[in-house]
Amino acid sequence: MEERKIIVINDNDNELQVKELSEIVYMESCGCKTKTHCCKGKEYLIKKCLSRVEEKLPNEKFFKIHKSFIINIDYLKGINVNADKTVLLHNGIELKIAHRKYKDFMEFVKCKFEIWE
Repeated sequence: MEERKIIVINDNDNELQVKELSEIVYMESCGCKTKTHCCKGKEYLIKKCLSRVEEKLPNEKFFKIHKSFIINIDYLKGINVNADKTVLLHNGIELKIAHRKYKDFMEFVKCKFEIWE
């Protein structure tokens, strides 16, 4: 199966670039735009709000953990299940999981990974 791609805007020089979805670590709401954080530390903009972007993403790889964040499950490194309820991603990135999303997110993770307790 061919890798899905998107077109994003390079924040530094307003250049349009094609990126593979597999390069995206997480996406962040920035008003009516979405900031895309990629695995090599680069950031790009999509001129659509996060909820519109979410509609186009494959739900087997991406999960909206908060109204402001969608993560790529392939970059998940850990989950803080204490009071904080955060995810740890590639390169030490830590993001808050919304209280109302936590249960669904844990079910999603259990479907993707074998959990040894």
